[in-house]
Amino acid sequence: DGEFIEFSNTGNAPLNVVGWSYSDSARLVGDVDLSAYAIIQPGESVILTESSASDFRQAWGLCEGTKVIGGLSSNLGRSDEINLYDAQGNAIDQLTYGDQSFPGTIRTQDAAGWVSAVGLGQNQISEWTLASLADAEGSIASTGGDLGSPGRSSRVQTAFDPCVGVPGGPQLSLNQSAAAPFVDLGTNGGGALSGVIADPTDPAASQGLFFDLADDGGAENLVVDVISTNPQVVSSQFLLLSGEGASRRLRIFPIGVGYSVIIVSATDLDGKVGTYVIQYAASAPSIEASLTRFRTGAADASAAIALAGNQVVVADDENQALRIYERDRSGWPQASFDFTDQLGLTDLSGGVPREVDIEAATAIGNRIYWSGSQGNARDGDERPNTRRLFATDVSGRGTGTTLSYVGRYDHLRDDLVAWDVANGHGMGADFFGFAAGTQPGVPPIIATGFNIEALSIAPDGSSGWLGFRAPLIGGQALIVPLGNLDALVATPLEGSQGPGSAQFGTPILLDLGGRAIRSLERNAAGEYLIIAGPVGAEGPAPNDFRLYRWSGDPLDAPVALNLNLADRLSGGSYEAIVEVPPDLLAGGPLELIVDTGDHVYYNDG
Repeated sequence: DGEFIEFSNTGNAPLNVVGWSYSDSARLVGDVDLSAYAIIQPGESVILTESSASDFRQAWGLCEGTKVIGGLSSNLGRSDEINLYDAQGNAIDQLTYGDQSFPGTIRTQDAAGWVSAVGLGQNQISEWTLASLADAEGSIASTGGDLGSPGRSSRVQTAFDPCVGVPGGPQLSLNQSAAAPFVDLGTNGGGALSGVIADPTDPAASQGLFFDLADDGGAENLVVDVISTNPQVVSSQFLLLSGEGASRRLRIFPIGVGYSVIIVSATDLDGKVGTYVIQYAASAPSIEASLTRFRTGAADASAAIALAGNQVVVADDENQALRIYERDRSGWPQASFDFTDQLGLTDLSGGVPREVDIEAATAIGNRIYWSGSQGNARDGDERPNTRRLFATDVSGRGTGTTLSYVGRYDHLRDDLVAWDVANGHGMGADFFGFAAGTQPGVPPIIATGFNIEALSIAPDGSSGWLGFRAPLIGGQALIVPLGNLDALVATPLEGSQGPGSAQFGTPILLDLGGRAIRSLERNAAGEYLIIAGPVGAEGPAPNDFRLYRWSGDPLDAPVALNLNLADRLSGGSYEAIVEVPPDLLAGGPLELIVDTGDHVYYNDG
């Protein structure tokens, strides 16, 4: 359940650790910033772990009030060192350990260690004992079977319950109903938040965060303050705190790229302090800030469908979550639906199903059809989970929008291969090379690979068109009509129909200047818009992204639009068209989805 280190305040006064840091045997001051702990109360124990904070709390049954900094990458070895430094870089505590270097001492493998009273504050690993169930520390087992007692220590002088906080101290909580609805922060304690420089709809900047305050001495007597630990990212003049009495509003305007810890504190007449700690990350402004929205919670956006009520549902190619966002604002999804359990995914990694790699979607009425890429992994390994075609139905609108599962088909790739091998299209057996492109060891995003990235409504309004990123056929992009799209997934069977159920039409080859199809969508007038892009990595033409309009008639050539997509992209790749304007000749606003999963947002490599 993740390696962890625990720090405990064994004194009688609150300890302000803003600017403090941890390092291993490298002894690098500032290596791991501990400012997110803000103030460690007397008797309080805080955690530093390689797991995420939420996963660690869940594994050990800890409440939200237990302070956990997750994502530790400076991991400990079998023989190593724990070093604690204050804000001035002074060494505060150190523990050197290793059962090989110090024979007869503990090895903390699958069990934590705890210190004796004599060893407290001493660099003596011989004074440490390996945790066991119901020992003097009250050690327990985590959900993964590790032993320990994270979040509490018998060596403290003052009892502290993180689930309650400081007795009689100020209480600072986020008002979830009043705060920006597009953030994902805990009610108490704090959480993680991202923002974008100059984004006019950044939730924490445009609307702000609202806090409720309480204290046994009266909220009106509290001194409320806010600080940023990194003024290069958020300086004090761009932390706008307003309000009085029992409520405050905080607006955060980033000025630089990177990380900062933002600490809201309330101090009462007795000197007791309550805090709310935000681990904040800011990214660079977009090239067209007024026209760009940043949807948080996922970065590998791969398909999208416009919904009623000014919403959009977005798929991610790294998981099966379908997230619903407000189209005009940046921020967290309003709802999320995950149909992993219904998709019969058999390819597991660490006991967890690998991704479907959703890459394509289209809607007919209130039904949305989603397709996995159908291809191998990038290294050529087989990935059977990608061979899913499934449907969901939309009901409601606005914040009441829901998605419900309809059904799935598991054999689309097999059917396409068999159709090509048997010359079902009349162009010659194996004309498209589907059998070769799907062999183990063949990467999906080469010209002879196999990868579906587009799904659109055909001109008849009821069947589908499959758009291929690979293969390219003589430099031309491929569309394969799927005649019975709805019948494949609208089945009462619990599972999938058998192989051979898909019905394919006459294939279409399009000249997109040597580019492949990355997205294909149709408007109500029957016009098509195509995102054309490289089969592999982006580069100079023809390995760049272009937009094409097309009549939908196989005899008509697509027409390149005079739009330079590269100049509008600061990172990532174009993946989806949300909605096609009603008249492509007349033009109109166009919303494109960008996959930024490999983009480095915060200058942290």
